[in-house]
Amino acid sequence: MTDKPDSYSGFNDYNPLLDTDSLKYDNDLQQAVLKTSHGRRAPPTGQPGTATQKGGFFSKMKNVFSRQKNVPPPGTSSGRLGTASRAAQQNGMMGAPPGSASRRLQTGSAGQKRPTTAVQGAGFMASGLSGATTVSGPTVFEKKEETTEDKVRKMEKAIIDLVGESCLANEKNDTKLALEKAEEAMRSEKSLTRYREEQNLGEADMSLAGFTILHCANMYTKCGMNSEALNHYNTLLKSKLLPISSRLRINIGNVYLHSKQYAKALKMYRMALDQIPEQNADLKFKIRENIAATHILMGQYAEAAQAYESIMQERPNYRSGLNLLLCYHALSQREKTRRVFTDLLKIPFLSSDEDYQPSVDKEDKQANLVLEATRDDRLRQFERKRRRFAEHVIVTAAKIVGNNSDGDFVGGYEWCIDQVRNSTYLELASGLEIQKAIAYLRENNFAKAISTLKEFEKAEAKLASAAATNLSFLYFLEKDLNNAHKYADLALKTDKFNPASLTNKGNCCFAQEDYDKAQYYYEEALNIDAGSVEALHNLILTLQKSNQYQRVKDLLHKYESIQPANAQVFCLMGEVLQQTNDTEHAKSWYLQALSKYRTDGHLHRRIGEVVDMQGDKSEALQYYFDAFRHNPCDIETLEWLASYYLETQYPDKAVEFCAQAALVKPGEIKWHLMVASCYRRSGDYTAALEKYKWIHIHFPDDIDCIQFLVKISTDLGLPERENYEMELKKANKIKEIKLQRQTSASKSRGIVNGRKVSHADQDVSQFKGDDTRQLSGRKRTPIDLSNTEGVFSHPEPASIQPFVDQFPQDMADGRPKTAIRRKELNKALFDDNEDAAELLPD
Repeated sequence: MTDKPDSYSGFNDYNPLLDTDSLKYDNDLQQAVLKTSHGRRAPPTGQPGTATQKGGFFSKMKNVFSRQKNVPPPGTSSGRLGTASRAAQQNGMMGAPPGSASRRLQTGSAGQKRPTTAVQGAGFMASGLSGATTVSGPTVFEKKEETTEDKVRKMEKAIIDLVGESCLANEKNDTKLALEKAEEAMRSEKSLTRYREEQNLGEADMSLAGFTILHCANMYTKCGMNSEALNHYNTLLKSKLLPISSRLRINIGNVYLHSKQYAKALKMYRMALDQIPEQNADLKFKIRENIAATHILMGQYAEAAQAYESIMQERPNYRSGLNLLLCYHALSQREKTRRVFTDLLKIPFLSSDEDYQPSVDKEDKQANLVLEATRDDRLRQFERKRRRFAEHVIVTAAKIVGNNSDGDFVGGYEWCIDQVRNSTYLELASGLEIQKAIAYLRENNFAKAISTLKEFEKAEAKLASAAATNLSFLYFLEKDLNNAHKYADLALKTDKFNPASLTNKGNCCFAQEDYDKAQYYYEEALNIDAGSVEALHNLILTLQKSNQYQRVKDLLHKYESIQPANAQVFCLMGEVLQQTNDTEHAKSWYLQALSKYRTDGHLHRRIGEVVDMQGDKSEALQYYFDAFRHNPCDIETLEWLASYYLETQYPDKAVEFCAQAALVKPGEIKWHLMVASCYRRSGDYTAALEKYKWIHIHFPDDIDCIQFLVKISTDLGLPERENYEMELKKANKIKEIKLQRQTSASKSRGIVNGRKVSHADQDVSQFKGDDTRQLSGRKRTPIDLSNTEGVFSHPEPASIQPFVDQFPQDMADGRPKTAIRRKELNKALFDDNEDAAELLPD
């Protein structure tokens, strides 16, 4: 293999005569150069990018051999004046000729020169970087050194920014982030204090320290960390970092109030009241209200009433007046309660904004725009809010006074209505009439309530709609669906945007099993009022009837966001998931509901059903046993426990639950037969025989009981066997006669209706009827948790049937009263009854 020619060979070979670096060691040449004009010229000092002249020969020789011989005139590209070089001006280099090294800064690194010949290696520097010196003095790009005062100001700004971020997080209800930022701000302030002490910068900023501690204490209070908040407030009081000790005591009193330490809270409020000057009258007024409220929480109603009396004399307001009325109501002082009610009516009432209609020219576009902009501005919203609060206080006070009339609530409401009509609150009188009708409902006096509400049929639209809505609900409770529909339509005709009327209309459709219309009305109610819990709940039930499970789940999540603590939402979600065979998630939702209602037997049974579906019999047994312990009268729980012990061959334990079921439903022979069967399976034939005899006495026509009596008598060799056999024959004969009569009656009905019903069709219809009754008997008992209001429970479907279907069952099932085939039927009956003599009494 031949060696390839080296392309870089001979690159560093050059003539020694051309080596200018060795000339600095030639003494003769140095002496000759000193005698020339170039040698006598003083080289520039402090030139950027070159070494500094210190009288050595090297710099002189360097200038001699590196100076350009043909200097271009000023103005050309290579000889441009160095206008951007401030270093040369600062070092007295203004006299240098154009084109010299001082005219502009070099772009290379300090000390690096461009080689003058091509024989030197690229990147090679004859003199190292150690010989280069930087230019003295500040430049444009040089950074100033940060002083300690600048660092302190920077740290203070960072602390204030952290507090601001904490406040913004608190406004967004992100209390966790707000607390983290507040704690970080307090740690930064402590670091700033230590830095000041280390640098001997004087005393720390006490106001900044107090500011951060106060904000952190407020965040602790927001998060419910009362002990930490109290520690920080006490720190501020002891150190006197902030000159607001009275306001700090108010905050401490609020913390004690939330932690139910009412005596300490009262002490702090009184100390703050003594320290606040008289100029802050509004603040003192609020503290006095807090003191009165604390007395109410402590049960000291007389002291609270005294405090509220002084407040009402100085500054009468709705909140204090209502609290004073409640205090006198708790003390059973009826006359003072009425006096306070009249004092409330003396407070000036805001007029309705609907009455305010300024006269504006329709052609004046500017005035119309202003009127439209101010129709629903923030001031108008605030006024409406105050008006609604005043109406709520007056109506609530009237309810208290009306019901506190020694049982005569009608007289109490009449007195309140008269007082309201003689005051500036005249428009609230009609609303009190509706409240009187509702009071009749609480007394179960439906007739009086209905007659009172019917008086508003010709009233103004708002009152007529409210009265019709209540009437519709009343008739719905009485299961009078026709009138319920009528008044629901009347309410919607008066006010089609009334969500309560739409909900009532949907309830009527739901009761008639018209689920499509019910869904439409519930959705319309939700479109008007998205927070209508009644409409949302009933819509969920309607969709559940229609098997729309996915939408039901979505609505249940919305329901949970509105009422996160409502256990009924958890039960509904678990029921839907159980119907879709999602047993794991159904169990988790049921357990959430069980965490709020530990003693609910229905919830224990539901969880037991889900666990049983998963195949875990032992865990299901535990839940069913807890359900029996909390609700021993639940038939489904008793049935499951009895069947479980019978399957596991423990009939002696199943007897207890069968006997309990027989006590709950003594009219059902099934449970009595199961008790006797458990005795028989456990080998206690004597107890089984006694139980069968008891059943035969109370249910003499039951064939199964007689058959078991015959079998036990045969096995035990008892002489009563023949009697039981005779009774069994009679019972079978009676059963055949009844079956024959039913068959003939059904045939007669088929002929009357124009068709002939076969015996197989009759058996199929009878089987369907029995199966339907069996399924309806095994219907799950709904979980009734009374923590919400409204029409929430499943209403029983009310079917409107013709009058003929209301006949007794025995008349409906009997033979029709016609003359068709009477002789033939009688003949068949007597021909089949060969042993009729056996049916005669002994």
